[in-house]
Amino acid sequence: GKTTGWIHRAALKMKRVKMIGGVNYERIGDEGLLVSYGEKRENPTWIACDTVVLCAGQLPLRTLAEELQARGQKPHLVGGALEAGELDAKRAI
Repeated sequence: GKTTGWIHRAALKMKRVKMIGGVNYERIGDEGLLVSYGEKRENPTWIACDTVVLCAGQLPLRTLAEELQARGQKPHLVGGALEAGELDAKRAI
């Protein structure tokens, strides 16, 4: 939940997990994960790894639903379009 995020981060830190902010994920390959930094995608660097876990945020995209509602239609929203906060894979499908 929202109040336990800091606990998870602390547990990862204790296990020496390195967290890197402000990166762009460029590619996953045999060498590991290729990242770059900042809006200009500078300093491309390979991070050697055998496992990659991506935890990326979501924003609800409701443009089509709003257009349909404006035309008198009644769309049914599901998954991240309905509520993007704390979305898990099970609810997304």
